[in-house]
Amino acid sequence: MPPRVVAPFSERGFSFLAAGLIILTGVLAYSNTFANGFVWDDASSVLLHEHVRQPSKFFQLFREDQHAFGRGQGNFYRPLLSASFMLDYALSRPDDPSSEPSPFLFHCSSLAWHILATLFLFALLTRLGAPRFVRLIAPLLYVVHPLHTEAVTYISGRADSMAAAFMFAGLWTSMWDESRRRLIVGHILTPLCFIAALLSKESAAIFPALLLLFALIRPRTPAESQTHRPLLWRALLVGTCVALLAVYVTLRMTVLHFAPAANGAGHPLTHRLTEASQALAAYSRLFFVPTGLHMERTLAGMPAWGAAFGAILIAILVVVAVFAFLRGKRRLVLALGLFGVAWLPVSGIIPLNAPMAEHWMYVPLAGILWALAELLEPLNRRPRTAPIVAVGVLALAVAYVALTVDRNQDWRDNASIYRATLDENPWSARVNFNLAVTYDSMVGNSPGARRHYEWFLRLYEMHWAPNQTGPATEEELEAHLALGRIYLAHHRYDEAAEHFGTILGVPTNGQFPPIVHEAALGLGKCLLAQGQIDGAREVFAEVPPERTDLAVEIDGLLRRAGG
Repeated sequence: MPPRVVAPFSERGFSFLAAGLIILTGVLAYSNTFANGFVWDDASSVLLHEHVRQPSKFFQLFREDQHAFGRGQGNFYRPLLSASFMLDYALSRPDDPSSEPSPFLFHCSSLAWHILATLFLFALLTRLGAPRFVRLIAPLLYVVHPLHTEAVTYISGRADSMAAAFMFAGLWTSMWDESRRRLIVGHILTPLCFIAALLSKESAAIFPALLLLFALIRPRTPAESQTHRPLLWRALLVGTCVALLAVYVTLRMTVLHFAPAANGAGHPLTHRLTEASQALAAYSRLFFVPTGLHMERTLAGMPAWGAAFGAILIAILVVVAVFAFLRGKRRLVLALGLFGVAWLPVSGIIPLNAPMAEHWMYVPLAGILWALAELLEPLNRRPRTAPIVAVGVLALAVAYVALTVDRNQDWRDNASIYRATLDENPWSARVNFNLAVTYDSMVGNSPGARRHYEWFLRLYEMHWAPNQTGPATEEELEAHLALGRIYLAHHRYDEAAEHFGTILGVPTNGQFPPIVHEAALGLGKCLLAQGQIDGAREVFAEVPPERTDLAVEIDGLLRRAGG
């Protein structure tokens, strides 16, 4: 009689150990974010969002755009994300209402959502009967992967982890079928998870496709082999989520559509297919060698062979999925399917506002790491190759933790994240403008502000102005106004007057009157400093009397100049 092999851990013990390791490694990788501040869109998502600061306005969050206060009305309908900010704000509200809340709790919450999403991924793999190696390795690499820093370290990026947590939870509950009662509970919870995911981020619209994929491909349980009734339940569940998606799309196109769609047609389909292949080639490197991360990725400079490489990768993934299906390796098919379904909407084939973004890979990366673990699992079962696999995976996890900890430092404040981005992509006009504003209004670095405002204007003239047919943009005018003020403060009156005059000379179609009035004030100051009182009086006349704040200052300037 062969000796009995005793597993070192019971199933319950292994689950607790794996969950503990996921939590521990997640905290290890992101604990240095707790001292980071609010950056980038956190201002409009949290600090300037009047309703986030008032718990009594909770239901109002479900009727407005996420950035209704701050950067302006758009179509980011994420009320549960805003609700999570409302809770963090209420718990961390300072004694002085006029001061900013501490960002500490916001970062703790973002990490908690990321860990929760990873735990639901672990639960999903467990439900599918994945081996312990797969169930441990895929979530561990997922929770520490540096590609997630934009979704975890950046407070406003929390939408990705919230939506993923609800989607993974919904897929998990959709497979509750041990009893009729548990089946019914699962079929109630799954649509609720889908609704919560949609209200966290719009990309959760892929959930019905994922649900259909799992319903068709996942292995049937012994109980399901006895009857077709569970298959009907699966069909009912998918149909319910499709109906919910139809209702959501209808509402988003009508009462929940807050801003007009962007003008202009997208690139031709052939161009978008090429860029999608190029983006996939770039992503494939970031999946396994996630270095040089930044938030302004473009495909500029991507060689022509990048599209061919991406197309080959797509073909390989399809072939592997087909081969795995024929060999009965359904979990591998599901892993690749999870990647494909989650990647397709953000691939660029459907026109988007950027060719690629790191945080878009939050859900697709789960499929890639899951597939990697499934492919390595047979090697882990062989005595000769198991140590090599263990050492390789451990080394990869340690490297990912180190890279994540390092990347977290880029997000500690606005100046840091903008500088880090420009180190990788100095041609980003938007980031140059944001860094200039940060230097000008927050850091007090006048030379740095001047340098980046000027660089922004050069980039604007190179890339935006040739295609600009309407009035000047607000960013262009603000850059000229800021430069005028900087030069005026340094008594460089001719250069200051040039920037103020540019604002007064470009067509604005009546837009941005405060900037125009401030420019008139600045130009008048330059003329007064040069002794041109009559010229200053003529420019000051462009400031309307209702701008009493400026009128009082102008009156004082003219009296002191004897005019």
